[in-house]
Amino acid sequence: MRITVNGRALAASGPERTLLDWLRDELGLTAVKRGCAEGHCGSCTVLVNGRPVLSCRQPLSGLGGAEVLTLEGLAAPGRLHPLQQAFIQEGAVQCGFCTPGMILAAKALLDREPEPTDRQIARALASNLCRCTGYVKILKAVHRAAEWLRQGLDSFPRSGLMPDEPAPFGRPVPRVDALGKVSGELKFAEDLRFPGLLHAAVLRGEHPHARIVELDPAAARARPGVVAVLTARDLPGRNAFGLLVADQPVFAADKVRCVGDALAAVVAESEEAAREALEHIRVRYEPLPVISSPGEALAPGAARIHERTAEPNLVARKRSGRGDVERGLAEAEEVLEGEYFTPFIEHAYLEPECGIGVPEPDGRVTVYVGSQGPWEDRRQVAAALGMSEERVRIAHLPLGGGFGGKEDVTVQIIAALGALTTGRPVRLRFDRRESIRASVKRHAASLRYTTGVKKDGQLTAVKARILADSGAYASVGEVVIQRAVSFGAGPYVVPHADIEALCVYTNNLPGGAMRGFGNPQATFAAEVQLNRLAERLGLDPFEIRLANILEEGRPTVTGERIRSSVGARACLGAVREALRRAPPLAPRAGWKAGTGLACSYKNVGLGTGLDDYAGASGEILPAGLLRVRVGSADMGQGSDTVMAQIACQELGWPYSRVLVESGDTDRDPASLITTASRQTLVSGNAVLAMARELKARLLEWLAGRSGVQAQGIAVRGDAFVESASGRKLAALEELAGLAAADGVALKAEARYSAPRTWPDLREPGGGFPDGERRLHAAYCFGAQAVSLEVDPASGRVNVLRVIAASDAGRAVNPASGEGQMEGGVVMGLGYALSEEFRLERGRILTDTLARQGLWRATQVPPIQCIIVENPHEEGPYGAKGMSELPVSMAAPAVVSALHDALGVWLTRIPATPERILQALAKGGSA
Repeated sequence: MRITVNGRALAASGPERTLLDWLRDELGLTAVKRGCAEGHCGSCTVLVNGRPVLSCRQPLSGLGGAEVLTLEGLAAPGRLHPLQQAFIQEGAVQCGFCTPGMILAAKALLDREPEPTDRQIARALASNLCRCTGYVKILKAVHRAAEWLRQGLDSFPRSGLMPDEPAPFGRPVPRVDALGKVSGELKFAEDLRFPGLLHAAVLRGEHPHARIVELDPAAARARPGVVAVLTARDLPGRNAFGLLVADQPVFAADKVRCVGDALAAVVAESEEAAREALEHIRVRYEPLPVISSPGEALAPGAARIHERTAEPNLVARKRSGRGDVERGLAEAEEVLEGEYFTPFIEHAYLEPECGIGVPEPDGRVTVYVGSQGPWEDRRQVAAALGMSEERVRIAHLPLGGGFGGKEDVTVQIIAALGALTTGRPVRLRFDRRESIRASVKRHAASLRYTTGVKKDGQLTAVKARILADSGAYASVGEVVIQRAVSFGAGPYVVPHADIEALCVYTNNLPGGAMRGFGNPQATFAAEVQLNRLAERLGLDPFEIRLANILEEGRPTVTGERIRSSVGARACLGAVREALRRAPPLAPRAGWKAGTGLACSYKNVGLGTGLDDYAGASGEILPAGLLRVRVGSADMGQGSDTVMAQIACQELGWPYSRVLVESGDTDRDPASLITTASRQTLVSGNAVLAMARELKARLLEWLAGRSGVQAQGIAVRGDAFVESASGRKLAALEELAGLAAADGVALKAEARYSAPRTWPDLREPGGGFPDGERRLHAAYCFGAQAVSLEVDPASGRVNVLRVIAASDAGRAVNPASGEGQMEGGVVMGLGYALSEEFRLERGRILTDTLARQGLWRATQVPPIQCIIVENPHEEGPYGAKGMSELPVSMAAPAVVSALHDALGVWLTRIPATPERILQALAKGGSA
């Protein structure tokens, strides 16, 4: 048959193949993304005869004579379609993995409906998931493109996208990688091709807990196309990995502890051959008792999941506080006890894990992978391979989302081992079900709180005990519960507090880092408690918070007096004023409306006594380009763009002439992992220091060769000039060549470490002796109000609006900051109302994207984002991070809004219709 693709008539064979496989694997059209291959995410959307089609579900049969359009064919060479231009201009691109499918689905809509409504746009995009943006800016981009098309603007030049102005800080400039994402030219790991590429597939355990009696790969080795079968015996180094504790085997050798455990990997000439051979590996098990909850794990006589722990099944214990909590409760005039539960959550980043190991001629190995921590990956890969770290290179690639889930190693070690074993490049990619099975989740937690207050709302005490389900391995569980106890009383002054958290091994899938990192669980319980107390006392939810709110110099629950940039009061005030101005709620007939409030705060940076560092280098290249290199990993949050804005601001360099390269362990300065909203503060300060050094070197050289004093030289347009006269001293394009001729290297490098911190979680009696003790270098603050309507008959909920305020220090890029807030709000709404990763006795029940309860464009309410600027003394130009915090407040705000509407309290999320009806039937809380 013949199919026309992007205007070219092509012969196609294999009618049973999917359109997705043909387009990607045979035609190399990698803008068509493989997100789930089950028709659930929309990343593979293309147009067939002008209609959007999920190419992963479309067989080639029946497409004879069809016209197919992919993103690669949307615009003429050198041009952009209005949708592509609008996605860039409106800030509708974050990780970019969903972008090709979104743009094509929107094109189909605009071809038939030139002036669509919000509802029409949302319905047209309902098959396309986005986990990053919250959809708000995507809808705005479609409206903008529709307007341009109605005006007759059918294309835009690629040139001129980036502004030439030399002061981009604080402006909503386009992201540095946006063009590659809207055009589909940016390559993710699965998009790369290498000569002689082999394919790996992994055999995983069948039981949540079992002893491995026999593992025999002999029959698999004999299968057609198989090049190697790898087991624990083939590892030359340590058969264990982990970010904090190396307790997870690369290949299980003695027993499996969860259904995600890898037992063996087959490397073959094709992925099909590798997967077929897995079926021929013989495994016999002796099932062991399955522990599926922290309560079971801590019960006397419970089976030990790991032998390494002093206390059976206890990963870690953390405790924060100050004062005498029993005294504080005794002084209280109202005491409330509450028990709460939050579930496991799947990250659901749209790009499944993929890595390619490539053997180098000198015996080294390179792993091409999208990861949040290239240097952490290098350390763990080297240990497993028995190599020095210098002999392993991690080549960081764009991430199709991460949210913490790509901090842990998944494909890296096996891909590298396969490459060294076979001497050929080896690709290991997960399909969606394996991604869900092999990756970490947000920790499920049970939380028991006792809160004491005076009649006027003054807090006297908070006592809490938190149990976090770590699953089969530790991952970062110890630090997650450290954050939970650090922020478990909220952004308030509490004279007496005792907050303890235990992280516990079970036979569930591992808990790990996820956006918020222990904060969402604790915030849910603490903020619902406060709203329940406000109701009991007849106090306004704003007033009870303002009566206790943290400010500079007032103690946190760990006894720290935060020195700078405490925006909690300003965020509350901004939300209160916006709510006062908002129109009254108008629920549908028979439905009830309500509004709920929540606040939170969270660390910026690693803190807790660690050296939180980052490096940056810069060089002026021929053609007048400024190249900035950093070790940080941009996973869609926009850190590369922040680095470009800071460097250009300090140097006065045109934003259109900056190039950012990041995360390559051979090429770029070392940095710690992308986590804890740390990149703006830590990597941003490294870039600022580098830019200052480069500027001084550049101006000193220009002054010496021109006779003009350094302070009298500035950038104007495309040249350095004498400020007073405007006399041209050197064009940007000339700088590198002129400097080289003079023997001057126009380059600089810098390393920045955040201010010293301490790991103390409990304030001693009388306070810390030096008064300067800090747990983290900086904090971000936020407040949210959620308004909704709920049907008492069915339990259905419709969110009507969200007002969100976040303290960012200073906004480096307001559009990007808003995008992070919108994405966090929508992720938080999912956490509140629909998302839950469910297991039963360690076995996965929700094994597809469709079963995760993810929010789609049709569910998103109007979101009003308010960026509160409260400059931080240590931040670059006063900026600090804020990307994680917006996810934390929606759940307690939603539950409080439901109470406002219905008069019942829910203490377990998600607040599904079934749970709402149960609470109504009980007439109290559920």
